[in-house]
Amino acid sequence: MKALRLALATIAALAAGLLGLAVLYVGVALALALVPLGGREQAIAASDPPAYVCATLTHTDIVLPARDELVDWTAVFPDAAPVAFVPNLHVAFGWGDLTFYRETPSWAELRFRTAMAALFGGGPSALHVAYVLDPAGVPDCTRLALDRAGREALIGFIRGTAALDPAGRGVPVAPPGTGTHEAFYAAHGTYRLWRTCNVWTAEALRAAGVPTALWAPFSFGVMWPLG
Repeated sequence: MKALRLALATIAALAAGLLGLAVLYVGVALALALVPLGGREQAIAASDPPAYVCATLTHTDIVLPARDELVDWTAVFPDAAPVAFVPNLHVAFGWGDLTFYRETPSWAELRFRTAMAALFGGGPSALHVAYVLDPAGVPDCTRLALDRAGREALIGFIRGTAALDPAGRGVPVAPPGTGTHEAFYAAHGTYRLWRTCNVWTAEALRAAGVPTALWAPFSFGVMWPLG
């Protein structure tokens, strides 16, 4: 009986410790997400194509034209690109843990083991690439004020995240689903508590000279500095 009470007390102490760490993490994340970092002044021209950040409650994507004078993303990430011409085609980029992406196609399929492995396992990461329509006017999508230099920096950051082959193409790590226009590509970096998918988005925006939060592990920390 004494051993049982000791075991229960140990479990309770561990649970309380984990809860305390979770509360501390959320508190620090919320505090630092409210500290703004200003961007640089953008010399935007009328000919500069639009770029966007789109958010859900938990995740953010960077959305760019699929082709412009700086890059043809359909040549870099061809596996899920539409074969037929699509007017005003765009491409959405998100970064995260490869196993989490593979095993959690929807939040209804989220498993505790998968989430913990993503946060603490240090497994391989992936760049999620999805070809989409122009998100102008879509709720939870914000247009970025980017000039040519900002777009070049953003494109360079995304290219630098992807583990490209010698020909400059992405390396698929999971085949596109039937009838879908999205695929996963090998990427650099490791998903951690302190470097989430949203932190990656904020890093990309900071490289492009866009206002960000000091630390943005949650999607709202990416979106509110954009105005």
